[in-house]
Amino acid sequence: MDKLQVFEEKQGYLKQGLNAKDLAKSFGSNASYLSKVVNTFKEKNFTSYINDLRIDFVVTKLKEDRIFRKYTVKAIAQDIGFNNAEAFAKAFYKKTGIYPSYFIKELEKR
Repeated sequence: MDKLQVFEEKQGYLKQGLNAKDLAKSFGSNASYLSKVVNTFKEKNFTSYINDLRIDFVVTKLKEDRIFRKYTVKAIAQDIGFNNAEAFAKAFYKKTGIYPSYFIKELEKR
């Protein structure tokens, strides 16, 4: 749990190509144990855990950074570790109930 907290604080979840096996290895553990810890303490699977961290991060960054809002959805997706815009948009919608493009348009209206 301590290593996960440090991982979150250092925004390690923004790394592209992140997977449970490599993260567990960097913790000196294995993917099965890491998955079990995430399932138990975060109450979600590893992919949902990482995606939720990324979406929370991007929501805050979009609210605070006007320049970041000008990026394409694809560029934002790559910047926060997603492989493509579609995966990002799906994860964003799952977490927030709206698509990133709509969220950005609404922010721009303010």
